[in-house]
Amino acid sequence: MTDLLVIGKVGKAHGLKGDVIVDLTTDRTERLAKGARVQLRGNWYTVASARPAGQHWLVHFEGVDDRNAAEVLGGAALYAEPL
Repeated sequence: MTDLLVIGKVGKAHGLKGDVIVDLTTDRTERLAKGARVQLRGNWYTVASARPAGQHWLVHFEGVDDRNAAEVLGGAALYAEPL
């Protein structure tokens, strides 16, 4: 099994459709490309969309489709497999 790397942290939910604010701790922005897989709280998520928003990123994960689901992810470390 491959050790996962911490690539960022999820902040607050943004809006009503499940977007979250993400602070990347890596300069590899392709970690948030559409289709990229990341792990949060022990579960794997696929990036549906991501866009820069100032110093942060606004990210939507597949299956996280409302504010309540996004709020559950708040404060979680964001992990990914090494490239």
